[in-house]
Amino acid sequence: MQTDKKINMNHKRTNGFTLIELMVTLAVAAILVTVAIPGFRSLIQNNRAATQSNELLSGLMLARSEAVKRGVRVSICSSTDEATCAASTNWATGWIVFTDDSGTSGSKDGTDAVIRAWDTLKGAPTLTSATNNNIQFLRSGLVETADTFTYLAPDCTGEQKRIINITATGRAGVTTAPCT
Repeated sequence: MQTDKKINMNHKRTNGFTLIELMVTLAVAAILVTVAIPGFRSLIQNNRAATQSNELLSGLMLARSEAVKRGVRVSICSSTDEATCAASTNWATGWIVFTDDSGTSGSKDGTDAVIRAWDTLKGAPTLTSATNNNIQFLRSGLVETADTFTYLAPDCTGEQKRIINITATGRAGVTTAPCT
């Protein structure tokens, strides 16, 4: 029985790429990677700055809302061990939000309870307060002392600096600023 298929014995089938095609593809890929990496690095730094400064902002907002909800003073302070307040304006080591209804105001002592703790910031940025190692929210949501925090990554470029302001009314916000 014969089939109607004709087999062409002179036709060679090729699979893969030639060496020239491979070299051209690698050259184009190398050019694209060289152009894209600096922009990608900047994107990562911007996202890290936004994320980490927003972490402090969320801590401030949590402290304010808990003070109003519980009807007691709630404080947020810099911390190195996620359990006690540090006597430092360097907040990059972490911070805690705690009820501050016993003992010394602005210090976690007595029967004060930790509501939430944040660990050290990754990437070795600086996050400093202009004047305070703690912010105390009254049960009305107001703060005893307004403050400004500055977030700065070690290799800050462009507008990656963040300024976190907290007003006397207890409102907090983040703005971008040029690295200096």
